[in-house]
Amino acid sequence: MGVSWGGVMTVLMRSDLTQDAEGKDVPKPIAFAAMYPTCAVIARVLKNRQNAFYGAETRMTSSPMLIQVGTQDDYEDGEHACDALVASWPAAAREHTTVRSYEGATHGFDLQGQPRQFSDEFAHGGRGGLVRMWPTPDDAAAARTTLVAFFKEQLKP
Repeated sequence: MGVSWGGVMTVLMRSDLTQDAEGKDVPKPIAFAAMYPTCAVIARVLKNRQNAFYGAETRMTSSPMLIQVGTQDDYEDGEHACDALVASWPAAAREHTTVRSYEGATHGFDLQGQPRQFSDEFAHGGRGGLVRMWPTPDDAAAARTTLVAFFKEQLKP
């Protein structure tokens, strides 16, 4: 499981490309959950031939994955960027992936505290710009409930 950059790493860990690089002695996860993993940035990186993860999307495993993201995430290109990323995966991986979008939620919607904003070169699919992080407690609670239910289902004996 990972959040934001950790969500990026979680998505990439689902690929056999990444798991093979870890070696045969490293256990393979049986389920993955990513919170707002900047799907537009991942998609761009996977198309870069100079990147170590080039082509990882073609080797996504069928291990279950849950992605939760806000429709107003300023790191993304549009409201449903994760749908486009998942569509690039093999059928078996797509069939075992759930993308849950929270209408109007921003990056970091499950954070506590005051809203904040800042500039980031990776915002807006890598074009750079302002990132808003506005906590939305109802979405945060729903995301936690969804996450717990996902892992209870995937990790049951």
